[in-house]
Amino acid sequence: MSVAVRVSVWILGVLVVVSAAVAVLALMQKQTLEGQNQSLHNQIADDQNKLADLTAKAKKLEDDANDLNNKIAQAQQDKTQIQSQYDGLKEKSDDLQAQLTQANSDRDDWKNRVDTITHERDNLMEKLNNQPVKIVYKDRIVQASAVDTSSSASAPVVDVTSNQGDQYWASVLKQKAALQIELEKAKAGMDDAALQVVNLKKQNSDLELEVQQLSNEKDEIIQKIKYGQDLADNLSIDLARSRNDQQAVNDRADKLKEENLELLSQIRDLNSTKLQLEQTVSRLTDDKDAMQKKLIETESVIQSRIDDIWKIKESLDRKLSENAPSSSEGSMELPPIIVNAPSNNQQQEQQVSAPAASKTEGSIISINQSNNFVIVDLGQQNSPVSIGNALKVYRDSNVIADLEVIQVRRDICAADIKDKSDELKVGDVVRFN
Repeated sequence: MSVAVRVSVWILGVLVVVSAAVAVLALMQKQTLEGQNQSLHNQIADDQNKLADLTAKAKKLEDDANDLNNKIAQAQQDKTQIQSQYDGLKEKSDDLQAQLTQANSDRDDWKNRVDTITHERDNLMEKLNNQPVKIVYKDRIVQASAVDTSSSASAPVVDVTSNQGDQYWASVLKQKAALQIELEKAKAGMDDAALQVVNLKKQNSDLELEVQQLSNEKDEIIQKIKYGQDLADNLSIDLARSRNDQQAVNDRADKLKEENLELLSQIRDLNSTKLQLEQTVSRLTDDKDAMQKKLIETESVIQSRIDDIWKIKESLDRKLSENAPSSSEGSMELPPIIVNAPSNNQQQEQQVSAPAASKTEGSIISINQSNNFVIVDLGQQNSPVSIGNALKVYRDSNVIADLEVIQVRRDICAADIKDKSDELKVGDVVRFN
């Protein structure tokens, strides 16, 4: 096998290995990117589900906020209505208080008048009781009371016989009756005023209770309104947070979409690179097949040439054996036989002896499966090989076969396959045992 063919084979093998490694690497990267893409799709789906949940929560919070706003508005209306009722009751209470004050003042006035009338009546009664009575007859004056004669000197004298005395007493009795009637009226007015005062006090206490109840209801409504406002503020904060979370989720989704698009572009680039590599691998495979065909053809040609050489050698050996006596007698020398090999166009010269070389390692250059022997690039010129030497075949530092040399030439030798643990290949290393 020529050096160019070996180099071509090695280059082809390296290209095949590199293309296979690149294809495997591209496949691994594709699988990794597909996994990342799948994970990104799953993450996008999760983010979309979270976004839907947040949207539902935000909508629910908005509905709750609207309900609270409606409740707050209704509570404010109730508060306004209760405030108006409270103001009306307060005005009514003020009116009742004013009426009560007026009734108290009227009661005091009537009481003062009654006291004044009672005082005047008492004075009049005292005057009537203390005034002496003179009875004037026609003949003499008779003292009504001897005891009070000295004290009644300045008292008026009443003539019982005259009509003026009767009129006086009638007027006194009439005034007394009028004073009693007025006194009764004043007492009745005082009793009515007292009843009115009691009723007004009762109404005032009832109004105070109602005002206290309304105040309590007002405080409760104010507390409810404050609680509703606090709850609305909290809901507004939660709504703002949910909107911020939704915005963050949207930004994350947009970022993931951008990364997904970038990964898709990378996948497309890798797919195109993969296609190019596959085309390169296919082209290299075709070149490899073509070169293998050429190698097979070359090996067949070399094998046929070797067979021809061996046939020529056998014929020469026979001729030499036949001409041996004549040559010894006449000391004839045969010219060297030159055989041209068509594979590499190198001349091979048959010589009887060749200088020994130090090469102890070679390689298989051809295999004849039908005759169970191989051709090794160890010959008389480049190594100390000889017929009957035992050789071993190595592959990756492992012995796979035992050989025995059966023919030796200038640059090559033929070795019989004695034992093998694996199929031999062209290029396997051969060493001396």
